[in-house]
Amino acid sequence: MITFIAKLFVAMNSNSRPSELASGIAFGFWLALIPGGNLLWTALFIIAFLLKHNLAALLFSTGLFKLLIPLVDPLLDSFGGWILQMSALQDFFTNLYNIPLLPYSNFNNTIVMGGFITGILCWIPVYFIFLSLVKIYRKKVAPRFAENKIVTALKKVPIISKISKAARKLSKFA
Repeated sequence: MITFIAKLFVAMNSNSRPSELASGIAFGFWLALIPGGNLLWTALFIIAFLLKHNLAALLFSTGLFKLLIPLVDPLLDSFGGWILQMSALQDFFTNLYNIPLLPYSNFNNTIVMGGFITGILCWIPVYFIFLSLVKIYRKKVAPRFAENKIVTALKKVPIISKISKAARKLSKFA
């Protein structure tokens, strides 16, 4: 159990590239926008594991944003409905629907389409927002947090020191 916590800790804190963390968060946001249980979500999830970004950030942000997405579901529904009802795209969607297996992606569902297109449109802004937040965190917040009296006191607790030692050992391999 301690090694698992240490691995998660290392994955979240030892990544030297803020761009990989931001990419993982942006991809997690995109996955959170699309309802699960369809071929589109599954394909994007598999593609996410083939790209180079922080997977811990991806999984954590997907779970976190999934909690907030019900607040914007009505907007995704109306946006997806607007896209699916565009007369210029009707033939395109009809042709997509006639391709084997593609109907299982549920692209004709208004929330799925709204989430998919919103994710595409928001990926770059979300990426740059979190890229700057990660840089700010590493430059200003992390050093102050490490010097905090509570953190130094917690490091003296036996289980916390074991996690810290395991994290240091794992960070040499990461």
